[in-house]
Amino acid sequence: MESPDLFDATTCSNSPENMDKQCSDLMIAIHDLLDLKNTPIKNAVKVLGVTPSQAKKLTKGDIHHFSVFELQTFLKRLNNDKL
Repeated sequence: MESPDLFDATTCSNSPENMDKQCSDLMIAIHDLLDLKNTPIKNAVKVLGVTPSQAKKLTKGDIHHFSVFELQTFLKRLNNDKL
């Protein structure tokens, strides 16, 4: 049995609407774990391993600047930070 291509599994195989939904759900989960509205940008930068520009886009909930994989990675980093 052939394993699926990781790139296809995370980007090409999903419709744009499904990708937006996934990104939106991930962004909500990130906002639930890290109060981005009240957290200083420098803290978000440190915890998530992002640039200040990326942290600002996360704060605004701008899903169109991030892939599903990136948002999943940020969520994993937050979950690891809570342990």
